Amino acid sequence: MPQIKPFLTIAQSSDALYVSFVGVHADELTARYAAELDFFCQQLAGKRWARIVDLRQWTVTAAPAQEQMVQLLKLDIARGLSLEYVLPPPEVIGNWQVAKTLAQLPAPEIFHRITDPKLALEGLAAAGFSTAFGAPRRFEINVLL
Repeated sequence: MPQIKPFLTIAQSSDALYVSFVGVHADELTARYAAELDFFCQQLAGKRWARIVDLRQWTVTAAPAQEQMVQLLKLDIARGLSLEYVLPPPEVIGNWQVAKTLAQLPAPEIFHRITDPKLALEGLAAAGFSTAFGAPRRFEINVLL
């Protein structure tokens, strides 16, 4: 069975992101996501924001990638991340890795593991964040952007 070529999709509302990672971790996609996130945060100019991260089709990665994610999440908190719902991978190891990553963060009340994307959307809306996401943009590895 052929492996899925890794890609990332990002849908944006006025104050929230819906991010989906698919396939195995790729540094190129992480770098692209970091650039897109930086631009989003600049647009918000320090205002609070939220995110849904869908990892249901993501494959567990190496420890260095996890350490990088912890650092990026800490930066996100400093840039105004106020609420995040994480849809973890279905596999046991991936689920454990998400739990371990979230446990290393200084603001655990911001992060919620959840299995239903509808509940994540409802949670954002209940907290006052916009769920009027535009069309998702897709980013692939080895593609000129």
